[in-house]
Amino acid sequence: MGSTPKNVIAALTAALLWAFAFVAPAAVQPASELLLVTGRYSLFGLCGLYVLWRGRKQLKLMPVRRVVFGLWIGFVGYFIFYVCVSYSATMDSGFITAVVVGSSPITIAVAGNFAEKRMPWRELIAPVVLIIMGLGLLSVSDLISGKNLEGANDSIFAILLAIGAMLTWSYFVVRNAESQRTWETKPDPTLWAGLVAMGAGGASMVLLPFAIASTPPETFEPYPLFKIIAWCVFLGVIASWWGTLIWVKAAQGIPVPLVGPLLATETIFGAILSLPVENRLPTWSEVTGALFVLAGIAVYMLFDVKNSRLRVRGSRDAEGDGNKKADASEVPAPT
Repeated sequence: MGSTPKNVIAALTAALLWAFAFVAPAAVQPASELLLVTGRYSLFGLCGLYVLWRGRKQLKLMPVRRVVFGLWIGFVGYFIFYVCVSYSATMDSGFITAVVVGSSPITIAVAGNFAEKRMPWRELIAPVVLIIMGLGLLSVSDLISGKNLEGANDSIFAILLAIGAMLTWSYFVVRNAESQRTWETKPDPTLWAGLVAMGAGGASMVLLPFAIASTPPETFEPYPLFKIIAWCVFLGVIASWWGTLIWVKAAQGIPVPLVGPLLATETIFGAILSLPVENRLPTWSEVTGALFVLAGIAVYMLFDVKNSRLRVRGSRDAEGDGNKKADASEVPAPT
């Protein structure tokens, strides 16, 4: 099925919903970051639990090791990922966190290239260098803007947390794709999404009482409490679950080379949405660093599109050669 404006609009809608994850940590203060994470994924996990209950007969047929693996990558790729994002965004800036996490296509490409070579290694040099330069600029942006050393140290630690989020998300994407590609029997997509959701939700439900106990008392006044509940419902049910379903359906009608650029819009949306919440404009060093990161992603995607077209052309040529051989074998030999 070809790409249609409807598919693209749906994919952009999903990316926008996901982008609110970078805004929420600052929006719910003084609530603790852990309360946001555990509240969000407890609701997400309940959605997964409902799906698993409905598909319990299929779930019983799935090997235990695959069930455990689904729970594990959900825990790492969702729960640990968003813990890093939340603390990074509140320690420094949702803008910077969104930009750093947005460079994950490159780490995914590097890791994925070891498992299944999609492009020559030399073509990854330029994107990696551009992103490293961008991350370097973002890391020292507070020093350049004249902040004190303590504030700059917090900013660097926040960058490290954002890099941790980028790496955990990359691990999730690569390992999930690798498992789906190598397993002989593919799990039902909805059931698999339920397992991943339960992996994130299980850890959240265990830590939710601790998160509530460690939250400042003023959070439980009517307005702050309503705000944190609203954000948890929005992120857990609408952004995480509904957004994922929108994306899965939209991606079926979008060419593979267009998927990367559409996913990258989450970063752009996240960075843009973070600035009004923080009530500021980005500094010139932040803008420059973000442009370097986006340039690295753009260069990688250009190479990826080129290689995707070459692979498609090669497969068509191979099919054509096969047809020619079949036609020749059907011609009777002279007697």
